[in-house]
Amino acid sequence: MRRGRGCSPPVACSCCSMRFPSGCSTRDCAWRCGNGARGRHELHGNGEGTHMEWLLSPLTWLLVAGLFAAAGWRMRGHVAARGVRWIVAAAATLAVISLMAMTPLVANALASYLERPLAAAASCRSMPPSILVVLAGGVDRLPADDGDFSVLNVASRRRMEYAVRWWREHAHARLVISGREFRGDRPPRASLLAGYARALGMPADALLLERRSLNTWQSARSVAELFPPPARIALVTSAMHMPRARAAFRAAGFEVCPLPTDFRVVPVGPPGYLVPRSGALDKTEAALHELVGIAYYRWLGLLS
Repeated sequence: MRRGRGCSPPVACSCCSMRFPSGCSTRDCAWRCGNGARGRHELHGNGEGTHMEWLLSPLTWLLVAGLFAAAGWRMRGHVAARGVRWIVAAAATLAVISLMAMTPLVANALASYLERPLAAAASCRSMPPSILVVLAGGVDRLPADDGDFSVLNVASRRRMEYAVRWWREHAHARLVISGREFRGDRPPRASLLAGYARALGMPADALLLERRSLNTWQSARSVAELFPPPARIALVTSAMHMPRARAAFRAAGFEVCPLPTDFRVVPVGPPGYLVPRSGALDKTEAALHELVGIAYYRWLGLLS
């Protein structure tokens, strides 16, 4: 099945509201509009642990290094000394890589790459879009009800605070909040963010909630159903998430004006930038999550 790598220019795909390269087969369209949009095909960026996220954690790599070292130790006398040395060397190399990935030096380098400025059309400033989309972030704990926005994590709060500030400067805009919870018995994250938006002074009639999407790809599709492309939107999300989010909404046929927030690069001087820290570990995990997601989008042909 073709992924659309050799197809151009974009045309509307008949099986959904997204736009894909011309010449792509119906099967290709169905794959992208169906299976390709399902939650199990994309890394989840909302705080829920997945098997892929475990694999992308330097802590997991460090654990694997320890297991390799232990295996090499136990294999002494049972295999050739050269084989044991190779195992121990591999374990030591993986351990060093894991520890370096937990340092501010590596974490900031990865974050800086993802948070680099993205080009935006001149019309984004001269004629701001009338649709403002905010992608829901994560939570720190389970909410008691739909109005318990105290559970929102820092990224979620920063996204909404920035969106509300932008809306106040462009009060004609409709604010769309997109995102739900992975478990159906929990309040949708869009509802939690809406409660926070109202607490910040947003009028309820300016809000439109999209509570079905589980990931970035589905958010783009769901918003496209609310506002059929072509349309212009201002998109608010964390700076590290913006490259992948913009790609998803562009694939949905939107002209995207990126409004990144929640920048995470924090300069650290020597020798602190070489000391592993929990904050750096969290930043590295988030950056690796996005880089793998971007690679996946590139494989789909959504990124040139």
